[in-house]
Amino acid sequence: MLSVTYFYREPRKTGVSIEGIFSLVRSCLQGRIEIKEFYCDPKLSRLQNIRQAGKSSNKINHITGDVNFLALGLKGKTILTIHDFGFYENPVHSKMVKLMYHLFWLYFPLKKIDIVTVVSQFTRQKLIQYFRFPEERIRIIPDPVKPVFRKAARVKTNSKPVVLMLGTGKHKNLDNLIEAAKGADFHLDIVGWPAQDELERLKQYEISHTIYNGLSDEQVFERYVACDVLFMASLYEGFGMPIIEAQAVGRPVITSNIGAMKEVGEGSAILVDPHDVISIRDVINSILENKQLYDDTVALGFVNAAKYDYKKIAEQYLELYNELEAKKGR
Repeated sequence: MLSVTYFYREPRKTGVSIEGIFSLVRSCLQGRIEIKEFYCDPKLSRLQNIRQAGKSSNKINHITGDVNFLALGLKGKTILTIHDFGFYENPVHSKMVKLMYHLFWLYFPLKKIDIVTVVSQFTRQKLIQYFRFPEERIRIIPDPVKPVFRKAARVKTNSKPVVLMLGTGKHKNLDNLIEAAKGADFHLDIVGWPAQDELERLKQYEISHTIYNGLSDEQVFERYVACDVLFMASLYEGFGMPIIEAQAVGRPVITSNIGAMKEVGEGSAILVDPHDVISIRDVINSILENKQLYDDTVALGFVNAAKYDYKKIAEQYLELYNELEAKKGR
């Protein structure tokens, strides 16, 4: 039986999106291939983790993301999944931090990689632009939507329309959503940890809002069910999984007209300039007030979300593993 080892960052209770993705893939491929797992040990240095990972090398290795440096110790055929270049492009990092990340998370590891999978065309272009990685060795395999995010009818209309937002890093664009909500008659459901200045403006503007954090997938699903529309007009995303999750549940999505979000949502979500506060407010009001637009957007969202079914994504990974298995020894 074909054997593949998944290499993960250290175990964690929060931020488990990567682990969740490949847990789904593993469940779909159970009985068809053998999948082993290696987790980085937070008590060890990166060099020690590289050595430990090397001891767990398989004929086919798959680095699932965030620990690209492990490639330096692996033997056999190796796949690396790159989810985005957000950390690499973040201007707040010093030149030294960026250089170290460039060399040991990307430049040197990429020399050891047979195939890179990326979650979007947007990320693919970044990989080629920054590292001139051969196009023929890049595969686009998007993130799958978890089955917990299932169709749920909108059984009642909220007296005050609820706009849901997931994630609160500055790139998520809560700042401009707050400005758009100033004086508007809708409620914000915010999942995450808003910055102090954002909390102060929510209070100053007397914006109706509720903040949630530490939610399970099922609890996030409940927030999708309870909302009227998802706002995900971020300034930067490598993919934008909440777009697909909300569409799978049956809620319309407002997202950015740039980058991966445009790629994922174009034709099925309402696109907006994430920097234009007035446009954000107008688009939210339009979709909440125009039932035909609302219903049409939901219908298109269901069609789009179907492309990201986790069983289909698992089959794409299986095809890749079989491709590498056929190349062994060449």
